[in-house]
Amino acid sequence: MPQSPFTILTPVLEEHEAALTELLRGIGDKVMEDRELGLSTLDRLHYASFSIVRGDDGPLLVFEGNIDGSTAAFLEHLLGTSPDGVDAVYRHCADYPALADGDRDATLSYLLSSDIGADTFFVAWPGQSLDMIRREELLRRWIQDFLDRPEQAALRQEDPVEVHRAVVKAVRDDPSVRWALEAEPLPFHVRRPRTVLALLAVPALAGLVSVVVAAVRPGPARRPVRLVLGALGVAAAGAVVRLRAAERADDQHEASRPTDWETVYAAWSKNLGQFRHREDTKGQNHLSSIADVKPGLFRLLTLRSVLAAIRAVATLSTVRGQLGGITSIHFARWVITPDRRLIFLSNFDGSWENYLGDFVDLAARGLTAVWTNTHNDVGFPHTTWLIEQGARDEARFKAFARYGMVPTLLWYSAYPQLSVANISNNRAIREGLRLPESVGGPEFWLRRL
Repeated sequence: MPQSPFTILTPVLEEHEAALTELLRGIGDKVMEDRELGLSTLDRLHYASFSIVRGDDGPLLVFEGNIDGSTAAFLEHLLGTSPDGVDAVYRHCADYPALADGDRDATLSYLLSSDIGADTFFVAWPGQSLDMIRREELLRRWIQDFLDRPEQAALRQEDPVEVHRAVVKAVRDDPSVRWALEAEPLPFHVRRPRTVLALLAVPALAGLVSVVVAAVRPGPARRPVRLVLGALGVAAAGAVVRLRAAERADDQHEASRPTDWETVYAAWSKNLGQFRHREDTKGQNHLSSIADVKPGLFRLLTLRSVLAAIRAVATLSTVRGQLGGITSIHFARWVITPDRRLIFLSNFDGSWENYLGDFVDLAARGLTAVWTNTHNDVGFPHTTWLIEQGARDEARFKAFARYGMVPTLLWYSAYPQLSVANISNNRAIREGLRLPESVGGPEFWLRRL
């Protein structure tokens, strides 16, 4: 079951912004009990959020979802189960064809046409459906309950191999958990990442060798190959020169600021209360931020290239459950809007402060390569060569990130009690039933319980 992102961006009627804000905050305060929008009843929705950002022509509603399967199928289900809730939200948006008018196809088309997707989408565990996450948590509890039964007191004293054997037999004998002994249906690139990398690397290496050979071997192909290589070299050198010119221009702009960034941030920080309404109320948190892409085609192309590289690395990583060494992110995305703004949406474990600290400590270069192409009134820290310095200036980077945050009016998590590590552990318990060697043997498997 592949995971998909949708990011539905719709213009809010100016005179409706306050009412929509109040509505979404009210639903968000009781999101697990709410049945009008009914997010907690949707069996393929991992996370969702609503927030309002400022666009060139007024406020925009951002509806983010992390789902199993396609966006079209999910929205059809949402419209079928929660028509009144969808109408209650989107009647505040321009040109919305209300479901109450009876044309569901028009409403679906409106939402789909407003979906700008994601330029980069990260999933901690690709292919791990919501149903599987929940079932594996129930499996862990089932095994613990089985071993805690009074009649299993003698078994608990046995060798780990015997305990494992007894648990496997008990699982096989119970139809409610027998599914756990079947192989996990994950995508091939998740089950065999090194194989995929090898399949990609071999033709790439072969192509590189062919080009080098053609460039040095006498023959009719040598001249055009050399011309192409020369053109690529000139283009690369030109990109480097252009990058350094852009960074020097950033430094000049910084030097001409009428007010230093600390003063700007200190004046703005009185607004922090609007973010804390949703922060740190659960073991998980949501982050929504927006920044303007710096002017010029070069910055936009650079940003798109960096996001494409991050997406490729995340997709082909041989280590799951982490992004750049950060092990607390469930889902994250970067989205470039049509009016040249970069939206970042993330669902993660722990506090905002620790999350940003992990980014600085573990992924500062990647972080810098993305956000140095954007700006706000605080300004991104001084950067060189696209990836150097930048986010290493932790105080200013955190001020830049905080300033760019957008209040999350409504946030839903389908499993707020589970961390990325919990999900990883549950997967290992399930896999260890079939193949205990894959988790270090029966003794290490038992420790996971």
